[in-house]
Amino acid sequence: MPGKTWFISVGVALAATSLLAQGPRGHLGAGPGDFAMVRAEFGVSNKVVTGAPYSAQAATQFTQTLANGDHIVQSTTSSIARDSQGRTRMERSLATVGALSANAGPAKAILIHDPVAGISYALDPASKTARSTPIRAARAGSADVQEHREGRLASAKTEDLGTQTIQGVSAQGKRVTRVIPAGAEGNEKEIDIVTETWYSTDLQVVVTSKTSDPRFGDSVYQLSSITRAEPDPALFTMPSDYTVKEGRPFGMGARRGPAGQ
Repeated sequence: MPGKTWFISVGVALAATSLLAQGPRGHLGAGPGDFAMVRAEFGVSNKVVTGAPYSAQAATQFTQTLANGDHIVQSTTSSIARDSQGRTRMERSLATVGALSANAGPAKAILIHDPVAGISYALDPASKTARSTPIRAARAGSADVQEHREGRLASAKTEDLGTQTIQGVSAQGKRVTRVIPAGAEGNEKEIDIVTETWYSTDLQVVVTSKTSDPRFGDSVYQLSSITRAEPDPALFTMPSDYTVKEGRPFGMGARRGPAGQ
């Protein structure tokens, strides 16, 4: 999948990541999941975590139950790594995305986010090409957006689940229940959306999360095979035999066109 088509497929892979983590329509009631990992580890949230290297496997599964009792199950898997400098890498097989990549074959999407050099890369191993995009600082209004999101969650019920060891790391758990009032979305009764999250303050990552939303289904995100050793530095550098093309700025600071495009 050479050329421009490859980079479109990378975007499709990330879009599917978002949908699998959030459920259909990307509703805000869903849990952190894979999408939060992408936001945190690949610069969308403009947060750089240093001094906490790790590598792991990440799996996300979304299950929707139909009226006839049948189930639709979608899942993705990826390998992720972060070094002590805050550089990150995600490698995902496009074939795991499902129907969106039916014609993609065994191609892989590799994303490297390097805040040290101020560059992000999308690599295509098949064609030995990559797209480089500069990392821009957060927009002035991004803090307001975050405050708005936190304000929406302020009215939700939050329960402290304590601390437990998951996949070899200590994680703090919480359960957030957001209620959609009757009539708010044409619903006759209240709808409870429940998200349970286990977060490692040491690694500053979500280790596992589960969201149950009666409107759409259940989504589960899980890290496994977590290794705290420093990853191979070669994972975060551009191979010398790749052809690199420059792209648009990446991250919260990137300019958007009409209608948020």
